[in-house]
Amino acid sequence: MKLELLQSIRRAWSPTKQTGFSLVEIILSSAIFVMLVTAFVGAYLYGEEATMLAGNRLRATLLAEEAIEAVRNIRDPAFLNLADGTFGLSISGNQWLLSGSQDVSGLFTRNVTIATIDSKRKSVTSHVTWQQNPQRTGSVTLVSGLTNWIIAVASDWTTPTQAASLDMTGTADGFKVQVLGNYAYVIRSATSANFSIIDITNPAAPVVRSTLSLNGTPKNIVVDGTYAYVASDSDTQELQIINIASPVAPLLSGSYNASGTQNASGIAVSGNTAFLARKNGPSLELLVFNITNHAAPAIIGSLELGANANDLVVSGNYLFVTSDNNVQELKVVNISNILLPTLAGSLDLPGNTDGEAIAISGNTVVMSQGSLLFTVDVSNPLVPVQRGSISAGALINDIALNLGGAGSYVYLATSNTANEFRIVDISVLTTPAIRGSVNLVGTTSNLFGVAYDAVGNRAYGVGQLNTAEFDVFAPQ
Repeated sequence: MKLELLQSIRRAWSPTKQTGFSLVEIILSSAIFVMLVTAFVGAYLYGEEATMLAGNRLRATLLAEEAIEAVRNIRDPAFLNLADGTFGLSISGNQWLLSGSQDVSGLFTRNVTIATIDSKRKSVTSHVTWQQNPQRTGSVTLVSGLTNWIIAVASDWTTPTQAASLDMTGTADGFKVQVLGNYAYVIRSATSANFSIIDITNPAAPVVRSTLSLNGTPKNIVVDGTYAYVASDSDTQELQIINIASPVAPLLSGSYNASGTQNASGIAVSGNTAFLARKNGPSLELLVFNITNHAAPAIIGSLELGANANDLVVSGNYLFVTSDNNVQELKVVNISNILLPTLAGSLDLPGNTDGEAIAISGNTVVMSQGSLLFTVDVSNPLVPVQRGSISAGALINDIALNLGGAGSYVYLATSNTANEFRIVDISVLTTPAIRGSVNLVGTTSNLFGVAYDAVGNRAYGVGQLNTAEFDVFAPQ
């Protein structure tokens, strides 16, 4: 009985037990299957995303590389095409252009940042961003350096040459010259067609692009941005402001009629402020103007210097002014308050010859006194110190500097009819030395003005020779 009962119980429970194990196995198998499917699908999807991200990064890298090459292409015609700033890129007439602040290609946004390293080199940073997914942004950045490859790395200014010249219309002397970008701006000793813009894109073949007639005879010029500022002997327009945005169509934008009949002799500009030096009058040899509105410059300050002011330069909070004062040939004016400029220091040079041309770089002022060139340390502007001097052999009419980087040259326009263009090395301030010179053709070929272009590594002179009022000087 007991045995039969046990067998009956075993038979009763056996199917239920077998059924229970089958369900567990099914559940376990399903779970494992789901996990395997999830793993395979996840791996597939991750692989797809990784492939897509890798593809996007590759495309972004190609766009960044393209931008570097585009900027190189923009540089090739003229190094000055590379303005500092952050830009996008566009194409017009099959040429790359810097345009706006960024450009967009599909899901990619690109910009290039150009920054000056020195006068011959630019840093170019190409940056591309895109949205990888809703949570993450991708980016690629490439950096390159571009040089002004047109300029020879080594150039010898100890044996300069007259590389080109230009016969300007008429017989008026070239008086002063300034260079900015691909253009030289020339004033002439005349009362008509006395302002000219010369295209020097190819320094070997300069071309006059336009002329303008200004009231009176211009005496000095400075160029800043899209404006030229002229100091004139006109009794009604001592300060003249010319819009040069269009090189082929300069326009007189504004002028100022200063009190009295003193002739303006020098001009300097800093931001929205212009400083005008005057001579041949009883007072107020220095005038200060607000030039925010170029059409209507407004006088905001003045200073009695006690002697003719012949030329001036501005550096930070100080003006350095050359004068006729025999014990203050160099005057230092504090302009930290431009509404109330004050005489802050001075320098007495040897002899009684007037201070004339002046230029400045850093803490070094270079100025002329007759035929002598002086180097002056203005580390302490209140107490300028003469460091050295040298004779140019004749009257020094104008000065230009090449003191950037490893440069240490001063270019002189002189009345030395055997060496009108002279180069002085001031690498040692206490012992300046003549390094090179050029003798222009003609018996009365004095140079009156000179300017230096660091980008093209050329000096430009203007002077008396009627068949070549404009000259280009180059190193060997």
